[in-house]
Amino acid sequence: MAVEGRVSVINKMLQDLDRRQALGAGADTTLVRASSAKAGGHEWFWRILVVLLAAALAWMGWVAIQLLPRKPLVTELAFQAAAEARSRAAAKPAPAPAAPVAVPQQVAPVEEPKPAAAPATTEPLRLAVQLETPVREAPPEPTKPEAAKPEAAKPAVAKKPAPAQAPAKGSVDKRDRARTASDNAEAHFRRAALLLGHGRVSEAEAELAAALRADAAHTAARQTYVSMLLEQGRVSAAQRLLQQALALNPEQPAFAIALARIHAGQRDYGTALEVLERAGAAGDGNADFQAMRGAVLRGVGRHGEAVEAYQNALRGSGAQPAATWIGLGISLESLGRRSEAALAYRRALAGGPIAQEAREYAESRARALE
Repeated sequence: MAVEGRVSVINKMLQDLDRRQALGAGADTTLVRASSAKAGGHEWFWRILVVLLAAALAWMGWVAIQLLPRKPLVTELAFQAAAEARSRAAAKPAPAPAAPVAVPQQVAPVEEPKPAAAPATTEPLRLAVQLETPVREAPPEPTKPEAAKPEAAKPAVAKKPAPAQAPAKGSVDKRDRARTASDNAEAHFRRAALLLGHGRVSEAEAELAAALRADAAHTAARQTYVSMLLEQGRVSAAQRLLQQALALNPEQPAFAIALARIHAGQRDYGTALEVLERAGAAGDGNADFQAMRGAVLRGVGRHGEAVEAYQNALRGSGAQPAATWIGLGISLESLGRRSEAALAYRRALAGGPIAQEAREYAESRARALE
């Protein structure tokens, strides 16, 4: 029994030892697996990092190569060599390598006062000297037949167009000058109209005077100038402008009416009638012209002609002012045609607006004649 007890105790101890060893082996395998997994993760990280660094270095190298300055395939010397080759092919000189030096040597002795300065000049200056020198030296050389071409090109470009334009544009220049004067007058007139609109009368007067200096036949500028002077009471200045216009062309009804009205206001009916008569047939169809002519004829006592002129005015287009009817009534009354005169006075009262003094006169004469 004692031996069996010892054996059982030993067996238990062995079993406990085996159990402990089994537990130790499982822990070790777990540790080994964990350590192997960690080692595998670190290895892949470093591999990826190395690949990324290699790619970054490769990209930086490519960028650096692209940024390096590249030499042109065709340099300035190549251009010069090509130009010299073309010149040699055109001139066909015997010694080909001496072609770059032969060109300045052939041109320099033409008429150069200082041959020593030729090597120091730059290429543009040398070309300028070649163009300025006469081409008379080219014909003696049989190897350069093309030298005659610049000689023919120079006079054709420099001097031939000038004499061809002068005779062909003789009459056109006169028309251009006339159009330019008219355009200048129109520009001055438009500036004057703008200045008058802003109340700058003195500046407008200067522009109107400039317009008439540029083109004395500018009707609108002269009419505006005359109206402005009459509004300012500068009758003598307006009279001079009207006389100048009628001296250029007496058949201008508007200017003839204005000048005749000035003379009539000065009781100079004879001169006023002369102005109107010089207008001729230009005022036949003008109602205002005929009314003014009737007033002037009445002023000189020619009432029969005045009645005819007044009637022509009343037959014209548009309604005539009351003054025309009153003037007709005065001439009819002077001729003893009382009933017709009274009717004319009544028409004046029944017409448009009338001044108070003219109304009182027409009313008194109509009552006296009825």
